[in-house]
Amino acid sequence: MPRPATKEKILSAALKLFNEKNTQAATTNHIAAALEMSPGNLHYHFKNREAIVFALYEQMLSKSVLANAALPSSITQVHEHQIYLAKVYWAYRFFNRELLFLLSRDPKLKTRYIKENTAHKQRIRIVFEQLSANGYLDIPADHVYTQLTDTVLLCNQFWHSHLETLGIEVDEANFAGGFEHIEGAMHPYLTSKALEELAALQDKNLGKKNI
Repeated sequence: MPRPATKEKILSAALKLFNEKNTQAATTNHIAAALEMSPGNLHYHFKNREAIVFALYEQMLSKSVLANAALPSSITQVHEHQIYLAKVYWAYRFFNRELLFLLSRDPKLKTRYIKENTAHKQRIRIVFEQLSANGYLDIPADHVYTQLTDTVLLCNQFWHSHLETLGIEVDEANFAGGFEHIEGAMHPYLTSKALEELAALQDKNLGKKNI
């Protein structure tokens, strides 16, 4: 197996330090020291800490963003994708934890984030419309689509901060609670078809745990 490239090693070390501390406590010197690398060698690959954060954001997107044609179209697919996203966002948890600060520090990142977040909102809307068309949701009015879409965005972006402002120590389990909150917001609009599919999924998962 080929050894990881230097850039990949830097990003991996930075991600670990950013998650454990924060982007201000983990300088490029700290990252270089963790790799037993000279600061000059690190700066050859990344000009500064902002460049590392930007690269990690792009890396997170590469693991989490789906093309429109691949978006979930059933309640089971949505549930499974939510579980997957919770793991990805937890792996890059420093980003949403420091979101507003990071955007204020780097205009390039802010521009990129707003563009992607706008596209993300459109993708969420498409998912809800597909679920409705396929008989999984019964949405009574157009404004409900907007409310559900905004709920997903808020939970994706600010659930970590929400927990911290309540004095709750964030771990992977309660971090995933943001996605459970999304499913709770959807629940009043689920059809009998969706409820039956979710019940079957729960039975299947329970069976796996008992094996």
